[in-house]
Amino acid sequence: MRYSIEWIDGAPNAAQEECATIGDFSLFLAEQNVTLHLRGGENYDHLTISLYSLAEGLAHDWWTLFGGRDREISLMKHRSGYAVPDIRMSFDGNVFEFSAHQLTYENPNVRFWVGPTELTNRRNAQDQLASFIRVVLERLESQNVSTTSAALRWARVQDSMSNPDEAAFCEAAGALGLDPYQISDKDAAAISNACEIFGGEALSEFLSGVGSANQDRLVEWIKSAEHRSPYKARIGELRHIASDLARRAPAREFEQSWALGYRRAQAMRSALNLGVGDRFKSFKTLAEKLGAQKTFELAAQIDGLRALRSDHADAIYIHLRNHGGASEARASHLFSFARAVGDASCFLDEGRAPVNELRSAYRQAAGRAFAAEFLAPISEIDSMLDDGRDTVSIADEFTVSTTVIDRQIENRERIEKAVSQ
Repeated sequence: MRYSIEWIDGAPNAAQEECATIGDFSLFLAEQNVTLHLRGGENYDHLTISLYSLAEGLAHDWWTLFGGRDREISLMKHRSGYAVPDIRMSFDGNVFEFSAHQLTYENPNVRFWVGPTELTNRRNAQDQLASFIRVVLERLESQNVSTTSAALRWARVQDSMSNPDEAAFCEAAGALGLDPYQISDKDAAAISNACEIFGGEALSEFLSGVGSANQDRLVEWIKSAEHRSPYKARIGELRHIASDLARRAPAREFEQSWALGYRRAQAMRSALNLGVGDRFKSFKTLAEKLGAQKTFELAAQIDGLRALRSDHADAIYIHLRNHGGASEARASHLFSFARAVGDASCFLDEGRAPVNELRSAYRQAAGRAFAAEFLAPISEIDSMLDDGRDTVSIADEFTVSTTVIDRQIENRERIEKAVSQ
């Protein structure tokens, strides 16, 4: 992302902050001008707007932008009455995404065109957004407009960023969609409790995935699951296999999560010498293939978590939530277990990691891609389709849902691209 600003002096706006920050503004994603728009039948390549509200909004949303998962924030949220493009920002824990979406305003009639998506890493995204905020604040100072809400907020954010522990707490609050500087004692205690169990990206994904579930109950479920007999959760060979997979299919710089998941899944099938006819009909058969004992069993039921990957000195443990007795439970158990195996196979850093309902969070997306390709390889799905099989019978063959088969077919090009590079 890059931008250009040509400041305009003497604007008639009543508010000092707005008057001081009026400028001709252009924004580029992947070197394409996404502020290009149609207004009254004429094309314009820039916006003449006050940039204060955008800078203030970014400063206030900073911790949600980088701490939240499965969450998009649009510039429209902070447009303060101005017509601005629908530029959405999201962070999956590894890749920061800027995307431009088509948008039409009425009275006046303004249309912004759909634009490209630009992917970057966290550091670059932080540098780019911080640069914009600083430029606006410097303009305010040069116009003798001081002690603004944006300046005060940005100073607090910078102070927090200089303290690793405080920054981690602020991101955890952002994962919950909360303002870390106006947080209740109850929410602060909940974050502290979660920090005792998870760390790093796993913490962000746990908190972002809590949703309406009772976080205290989830923490108690985790503690209870980990007090069970080790032989109910221990996966004896998984750590050794995961290390082997990292050598067979090493992670690539700036790799998207699904690509890593697909590649590690194919590497595991090869490492386990699985042929085209090998199937896993239950989570237990897969667990035993990976070194679990026959005493491996489900943990108690809980809402808000599908499984927990937990690393111990002797092995990796997987605590698989009981999905109930419905007919779909067998496939849910197998797929959730495979997702936890995928997390262990894609991320060798030791600790605990949740398997939950988040879709685009980095670890969740990698584990989901792993599970789909490991249990139902696209090459075998294609062969069955060529034989005239439908998705229902194919799903039954692999003991997965029809949704998994549909997604595999939709993502065929992605899978082929990931494994061929």
